[in-house]
Amino acid sequence: MLIIVKKTVDKDALLEPLMEIDEVKEAYMTLYNFDVVVKIEVKDIRQLKHTIISKIRQLPQVEKTVTLIAADN
Repeated sequence: MLIIVKKTVDKDALLEPLMEIDEVKEAYMTLYNFDVVVKIEVKDIRQLKHTIISKIRQLPQVEKTVTLIAADN
């Protein structure tokens, strides 16, 4: 997942609350168009939807998200 942080918020302020979410396995600050990249591991699309909508997008620092789904070979 790619995240854009609200302009009034320090990017670092988002990493700690993200890592408190069980499904979030890794989170890193990035440069350029997006502020944070997050690796999420879930068992199915239903859990992914719940994690994004009910947990990540509810964080006050988050302005916008883009979800990228990786599939195993």
